[in-house]
Amino acid sequence: METTQTLRLEIEKSIQFLEYAPHFTMDHGECTRRKWDGAWWHMAALYEMGEVRRIPQSSIERAKYLLKTQVWPTFIISEDDGPSSERDKLKMDCCHCELAVFYMILTAYGCDLDKELPWIREWLLKHQLPDGGLNCDPEAYTHSRKSSIVSTLPPLEAILLHTNREFTVQEAVFLDEGARYLIEHRLVCSKQKGDIIDVEWLKPCFPRFFEYDILRGMFFLAEWSERRNKPLPLEVLNEGMKRLSTSLTAEGVRIGRQIFDPQGPWGGHTFSLLVETSNIGAVSPYLTRQWNRVFELAHMDGGE
Repeated sequence: METTQTLRLEIEKSIQFLEYAPHFTMDHGECTRRKWDGAWWHMAALYEMGEVRRIPQSSIERAKYLLKTQVWPTFIISEDDGPSSERDKLKMDCCHCELAVFYMILTAYGCDLDKELPWIREWLLKHQLPDGGLNCDPEAYTHSRKSSIVSTLPPLEAILLHTNREFTVQEAVFLDEGARYLIEHRLVCSKQKGDIIDVEWLKPCFPRFFEYDILRGMFFLAEWSERRNKPLPLEVLNEGMKRLSTSLTAEGVRIGRQIFDPQGPWGGHTFSLLVETSNIGAVSPYLTRQWNRVFELAHMDGGE
């Protein structure tokens, strides 16, 4: 895939930012996460573009150090889960989708996080709800017991796409139950009423970070079927393809929204690489690559 001169320059800007910005020190933990121009977002954008190896090694090491020393390694559901010492109370509390994105970036770079930070994979596998998904709202674990599609996809992707060995029984169940959850929700629908939960999910976005769209769900199901040797849920994928059709052109998948929309709930400062790769209406080579993979697998298996 050809990279334009403008895009190459923006990639270099993010690399320089990560090399020199002091965003991975103990005093800058919140700046690290700051939407949408903190260090993690630069790293996540490069990861989603397939440029993860361009992230400076020094930045990777600082990121791991932050996870090792400045993150509370327990999802706080009840008061007993929280830190007790004053030092630990200063640590960052993470959610499932945030932690999964961190995990994917560092593992794709080549870090052995299952050796260096084994609690992250354990965290993701531990918090699957009975319906097959996860939820970053602690109350879901004590009251509704219902998952969030947004919270579910990054943990599923982390285990499916970043396990370079045979899946354990626990991991296989985790993935299969997660696929069941997506299939039962037909990627974007309420299981009870059958209506679309959020029409914005029908508009592909890039970079996604933790955000969900229908193509992200379709890509997971296609890869899950291939890697787990499970039947492809063709009915669900064909329905998804029809819902996605308005975003397709002869050149590929058009971006339909931006995660950082200033008019939306998550507006904020951005960085130039994020802006360059997220123009609404532009064909995204990165989303198109996922679409081609879904299309290929679906048609190999007899899809429409």
